[in-house]
Amino acid sequence: MNRDSKPSGRAFQVIHNSTTVVGGELFYRFVNFFSSIMVARVLGTEGYGQFSFIFIYISFFEAFVQFGLNPILIRRLSQEKGEAPQILGNAILLRIAMIVLVCPLVLWTVKALGYPLSVRQGASLAYFQLFLTLRQIYEVIFRVNLTMIYPALWNGIRALVNLVLVAIAAFYRATLPVFILAYLLSGSAALIGLGIFSNRFVRIDFRFRKNIFLYLIKESAPLVISAYLTLISYRIDVLMLSLMKGFADVGFYSVATRITESLLVFSNALLVSLFPILARSFKENRNDFDRQVSASFRAFLFMGLPIAVGGTVVSKDLILLCFGPAYAPSALTLSILCWHLLFSFVASLMANILIGCGKQIADMWISLSMALGNIGMNLVLIPAFSHRGAAIATVLTEMLGMFIYCFYCTKNPHIRLSLSVVEIGSPLKINAIYFFILLGLKIFLKLPAILLIGSGVLIYGVLILSFRVVSWGDVKRYFLAAYEQKPA
Repeated sequence: MNRDSKPSGRAFQVIHNSTTVVGGELFYRFVNFFSSIMVARVLGTEGYGQFSFIFIYISFFEAFVQFGLNPILIRRLSQEKGEAPQILGNAILLRIAMIVLVCPLVLWTVKALGYPLSVRQGASLAYFQLFLTLRQIYEVIFRVNLTMIYPALWNGIRALVNLVLVAIAAFYRATLPVFILAYLLSGSAALIGLGIFSNRFVRIDFRFRKNIFLYLIKESAPLVISAYLTLISYRIDVLMLSLMKGFADVGFYSVATRITESLLVFSNALLVSLFPILARSFKENRNDFDRQVSASFRAFLFMGLPIAVGGTVVSKDLILLCFGPAYAPSALTLSILCWHLLFSFVASLMANILIGCGKQIADMWISLSMALGNIGMNLVLIPAFSHRGAAIATVLTEMLGMFIYCFYCTKNPHIRLSLSVVEIGSPLKINAIYFFILLGLKIFLKLPAILLIGSGVLIYGVLILSFRVVSWGDVKRYFLAAYEQKPA
């Protein structure tokens, strides 16, 4: 293979693998979104607020049991694949130990905070969600090899099983614990299936090895702190809403975040493919690393801006269509949160760059600044603006984090990224045009939400091609390569 063909081959791997992840995640999110609608309509704003709160409460303990392992596993196995059986086996042992360790804390904390019995019972049942995090360790095998088709397949099965179970529960007007059980059963099916299937690729060695165990703890410790601080930035608003306003406001906020979090699939899918490649190229070829970062930065802007712009236009219609008039107060909250995605996309890219470069400590300190800023802004904004104030605090926090990440990555002598302001011009120009076209379609043609979203996707694609961000030749070449299953 000649030098000129390598980038295109690598680009094909990233695009093909990311497209697989996006397709699988979009299917999962699409099916799971219908499950959420059924849960929200059956339980009502108060009950759905409790349902959302319980899983967010469990996520604080989930961050601990994950222990920041996944990025460390991916980085190590991207560079030393021969160690996979021993490292993955000890990572699973470490995670199980963490899950058992937090059990008393899960039960005691929710009681100490004075939440009602229904919430305490739901949290006790949802504790078993922590065991489902083992699935992420099995996914590392496929992430490193850029073969995410298999986790995507099992994720799709999980979504379908969940939809069936939730539909049955909704038909019988089930209570909160039944819906939690439906989510646990579907997740267990995907975990077992992926675990069995992964044996075809790696025979995991579950023998305890002290040196590997200590290595994982040492390398992951800064990341678990960062994970907690990031979680506080994203989730503390729900806890504060539940204590300062009530579960009805949590319900209004949760339906908006349900939509925006579904859209994180685009950035997550691209990062799944980019992270092992960035980690490898940073070690082996700095020029290649710089080119990949620059291209990724533009790609994330082109993904985030249309979501922010489009969400501003269609948020009210989308909320009414999906959740009904009872959730109308969520419309403005959704409009605000769509802008959070833009800053989140870029900040996530920069955070992954830091971890890939071995700068976990810097990521931890930036996460701390974001967490403290988020708590402070929520204390001020939630009493005055309720769930809308929580949304504003989320956007401002993510904006702050994005600027700090970018500043650090460009000024640190170990990384020295060159992110040019010129790279922002083209995405801003295209999305300004996109906004006015979309607004015109809504005002003059009065298109319903589904048609407006579909038209928006087509229009944005035409703009991308018209301004030659992507050429028809590129599109044909990658589709042909995907069809032939070989590098472009």
